[in-house]
Amino acid sequence: MLTSEFFLLASAHFLALASPGPDFLLLVRNSLRHGRRNGIGASLGIALANGLYIALALAGFSLLQQSPALLTAMKWAASIYLAWLGWLFMQSSLKPQALAGAEPAALRSYSGFVAGMGAGFLSAVLNPKNGIFYFGLFTLIVGAQTGFGLKLLYGVWMFAAVFVWDAMLVCAVSQRRAMAWLVRSLPMVERGAGLLLMVAAAALALSRA
Repeated sequence: MLTSEFFLLASAHFLALASPGPDFLLLVRNSLRHGRRNGIGASLGIALANGLYIALALAGFSLLQQSPALLTAMKWAASIYLAWLGWLFMQSSLKPQALAGAEPAALRSYSGFVAGMGAGFLSAVLNPKNGIFYFGLFTLIVGAQTGFGLKLLYGVWMFAAVFVWDAMLVCAVSQRRAMAWLVRSLPMVERGAGLLLMVAAAALALSRA
């Protein structure tokens, strides 16, 4: 059961991670405009912000386990949110966003690793959907019998996955030639993420009914 639980958690997290959003656009723009060093810094900042939300999700999940009724209500809320998020992913795949475009003067002034890290952290921490998403993952997939040590391991894994994926994206984008391939792949990634989230939400709703 542990293997299937981890596989589901890691798969849902990775597919959502691979789907483009504000953090993705920030990484692409910073890497192209300010270089790889800035992009790697932004990757670390995004990972740190995600780590903060993961820690909050772990703490909140542990507290909710002491109140079965409240936990059930939050699972319903998580199911609805993840279904809505999956629908947004599916809709977005039909209208992929352009990656090129003019940037604000404030963004053009960023340079260096530390500045990139600050920009990445703010981009991720100011997006409340990140916190809701992690809480949804833990309430939807992680069982009540799973020990805190394993939950912590899950959190460390997801933190590392965010940083490694974003850093790899920065390295790919900094080559520039990979940009055309990334743009073509976005709709497929979004459809995959949306489908998995909607199926997971439906499974939770059926288990509650």
